[in-house]
Amino acid sequence: MAVLALIRNHRELGQVLPLAAEVAQARDTSVCALCWQYAEAPPPGGESRNSSLSEAASRYLQEHQQVPALARLSKYDNCEIRVQPSPDATESALEIAKHEEIQFLVATADDQDGAEGATYATNSLLKKAPCSVAILFGGPARTSQARKIFVLADDNPHDGAALFLAHQLVEANQGEITLARTEADYEDVNIEVGQQGLNQLIRDTGLEDSEHIECQILRKSQRAKNARTMDAHDLVLVGANSSFVSTIIEFTRHPAVAVIKRAPALKPWRHGTIGEEWNPLLSPADYADLLGALRRGSLLTLDFLIMLGLATIVASMGLLQDSPAVVIGSMLLAPLMTPMLGCGMALAQANPKLGNTSLASIGSGTLLTVLISFVIGVLTPGVELTPQIYARGAPNVLDLVIAAASGAAAAYASARPNLVGSIAGVAIATALVPPLCSVGISIAYLQFGNANGAALLFLTNFIAIVLFAALTFRSMGVRTTRTRSRQRRWVAATVAVMALVTIVLLGPLKVSLVRDLLQGKPKPNLYPLSRTVIEPLKDYVEENPDVEILTAGRPASPYHRSDVVLVIGAPFDLDRQYAQELINIVRREMRDPNLKIEVHCVRELWQESSN
Repeated sequence: MAVLALIRNHRELGQVLPLAAEVAQARDTSVCALCWQYAEAPPPGGESRNSSLSEAASRYLQEHQQVPALARLSKYDNCEIRVQPSPDATESALEIAKHEEIQFLVATADDQDGAEGATYATNSLLKKAPCSVAILFGGPARTSQARKIFVLADDNPHDGAALFLAHQLVEANQGEITLARTEADYEDVNIEVGQQGLNQLIRDTGLEDSEHIECQILRKSQRAKNARTMDAHDLVLVGANSSFVSTIIEFTRHPAVAVIKRAPALKPWRHGTIGEEWNPLLSPADYADLLGALRRGSLLTLDFLIMLGLATIVASMGLLQDSPAVVIGSMLLAPLMTPMLGCGMALAQANPKLGNTSLASIGSGTLLTVLISFVIGVLTPGVELTPQIYARGAPNVLDLVIAAASGAAAAYASARPNLVGSIAGVAIATALVPPLCSVGISIAYLQFGNANGAALLFLTNFIAIVLFAALTFRSMGVRTTRTRSRQRRWVAATVAVMALVTIVLLGPLKVSLVRDLLQGKPKPNLYPLSRTVIEPLKDYVEENPDVEILTAGRPASPYHRSDVVLVIGAPFDLDRQYAQELINIVRREMRDPNLKIEVHCVRELWQESSN
């Protein structure tokens, strides 16, 4: 994998080639110097050879009277010189980068003052190159060996690539890096937040142990001082699409300025121009990290079984105790989500091996969970199932929608290192272990109808998570470029089976939803009064030991004619003045003299007490 240096004319030799050579040296690879020459059509074959000038390159340089440049090119030991006659230099470089193992591309911008060429919209190499790119500004007079490098961070997705490149260069040259960002200085907290951002960037780039990086916060109001700081360096690196390029060139005199673009995202499922400047697709490095994590997390290991078993115990106890908090805790412990995402990755990648590994873990985990919960149900018998268990036995279409959204969210968050914390919320939203525990406990209690419903809920969650995780991965560019017909048939058959099962499940899920809508949700007739209201009422009623408050509360129905309803009981008739006193107490304590209050008195005809 080489570093490609695009040289459009002899004036760019001294600007492009030194940086390309340093990058190649730092990465222990070769330099390919692409000398472009305008031609109506490229010749049928090109001549080139490594470590020396080819005859074509010599003729090209001689035609342009490049004697100093010839000597400059020949001093690089591991350098290949190519002459590329074509109508467009950029397209020539892009073709070579796409079809050969080019890991880095160095070129100059047409507009050296930085007003244009620093963004995707104004530079085709930044927009289309399939590798990392450095676009140089400031002209050849600023070029020197990059021993002191200034990296300006700007919450840019390419900041990490700029910092990593700077670290490679200073490692090879025994130099130093100043990592900086600008912050408004009207509040000290901005400076602290900026420092935290730089530390986070260093951690994200994996350079915590580097001894070459010094962090610095620049105050926006001190423009001249900031320029002097940059002028003390040989090279300034900024991320692509940065708005500071023209300002840096205007206020500095010495350093070269390079706009850095990281290796591009994977190819989307369709091509277009919308959103190319803000690209949410996976980069190759993130793709490798994601695939490695899913492969490891989808293996059937002792750690997987132990954590799932403990989560099952916690979930079963929470269900039997009717404790939502304990059940939620078990959702966070359970590792079942990872192999399900592995199944989604397998479908997106056409990878039957990963799919079979993930299915083996899911199947074994399912059997283990049901068995442990069944044993717990047998050993801790109760009179009846709790509401938490019954709640898992009546899934409907809404559960399918929740699982689909959760699967997409889990897939997206797992591919984004800065969103990994969101997976905990996904685990809570999509219950995986509690439905399986409900199956085992319901079987132990001989409640087979509820067990079938809980199993249906788990199956619904599984299918929705896998399908929508696969769809999310595909939309982020995950795919295999070389697939065999057997792999394509496997994907098509798997998706077809899961889609067919989903269609079959829609019937009972829709029936359950309609039943729930017709029955309505259970709701209390009265909401309780606050303690500040109920205590004075009790104090007043207790003055007569024969009177008792049976009910006191606010009507749940918005159509009720009163705001508060009181029901009292007594073995004798009470006059209306007693009821009026109760009404006055409620109005006083609730601080509303216009409250509509009903007082009902129930005459106790008989009373029984046991000794």
